[in-house]
Amino acid sequence: MQKNKGFTLLIAIVVTSMLLIVSFVVINIALKQLVLASANKESQYAFYAADGGTECAIYWDLIGIVSKFDPATSDLSITCSGQTISTNSQTSEINLETGSGAVPTIPSTNSRIGGGGVNATSTFWLKFKKGCAIVQVGKVSGFTTIDSRGYNTCDTSASRRFERGVVLSY
Repeated sequence: MQKNKGFTLLIAIVVTSMLLIVSFVVINIALKQLVLASANKESQYAFYAADGGTECAIYWDLIGIVSKFDPATSDLSITCSGQTISTNSQTSEINLETGSGAVPTIPSTNSRIGGGGVNATSTFWLKFKKGCAIVQVGKVSGFTTIDSRGYNTCDTSASRRFERGVVLSY
């Protein structure tokens, strides 16, 4: 009987160690899944922002913005997502976090988005509840290209900033 002393303790330690290792593996997998799920959600915000910018550009390109041109001030403005975008409201300095300034905006010409002439490009930005989008509309020989870049956050220094793009040509 003396030879079997401590055998039960050895079995208990081995079983407890294996259960502890399995628990750590399961917790590690669960934490990785949480990180992936969070990244997926933020990526979707960025995509939806890009899609929203594309829809805005398509809408104003197809209906035209001639009626929005103010000849007295040479101001051309459109409205998307409750924001008025005009040649006088957005400057070349961009600060999407505060909403002041922007990339160069739609040209102040009496035309559709993309400006007048054969080759024209215009750029504007939109800020949403979750994210923002920078949209560039180009017109080359009758063809329109819309390049919309959506971001899950407007903070350019964010470590988990996602960018998704939608490019459309017609």
